[in-house]
Amino acid sequence: GKTVILAVGVKHRMLGLPGEHDLVGKGLSFCAVCDGAFYAGQDVAVIGGGNSALQEAILLSDLAKKVYLVQNLDFLTGEQKLQDKIAEKQNIEVILGHTVKGVLGDTTLKGITIADAQGNEKQLDIDGMFVAIGLIPQNEIFSGIVNLDDRGYVSSDENCLTNADGIFVAGDCRTKKIRQVATAAADGAIAALAACDYLDK
Repeated sequence: GKTVILAVGVKHRMLGLPGEHDLVGKGLSFCAVCDGAFYAGQDVAVIGGGNSALQEAILLSDLAKKVYLVQNLDFLTGEQKLQDKIAEKQNIEVILGHTVKGVLGDTTLKGITIADAQGNEKQLDIDGMFVAIGLIPQNEIFSGIVNLDDRGYVSSDENCLTNADGIFVAGDCRTKKIRQVATAAADGAIAALAACDYLDK
């Protein structure tokens, strides 16, 4: 090929717990917009404290009976306006300074075990858990070929160009503010047209 378009996407950062992978799609999720309706009237937990986690918790609060927001730090890191919305919701309980130590359930999620910094553990009986602790771009293999930013995303602007001749990038694996299917599809068109332009020249 005379041109290459990198479109390798990202994967969700997981908690690194035994049995966690077995419960993906069986109580463990990463997208409240996608899966929130499955937990209408039930108890769920959102893991994380940044903007994504707060947005997930707010959305779920309109569907679920109870939402636990579990953050390992002693404070939330999301925007203040989102924190204010969280505080207004009667069915969201914020649990700070706790980490998830284990998942309960073999075939479906039944609950989680969380612990504070002193090691004091408690169990949350929940039907669903939404993990919102970040994304990992799948760009390691290209680190010596194109420039990556400090978080591992391919450095690029809205033109989907990289620093390497003939190599373009599209989708969630590049530096961008919004990571959604709509923006990834737009990147695909832009990168393809940029590759055509490169070939024409």
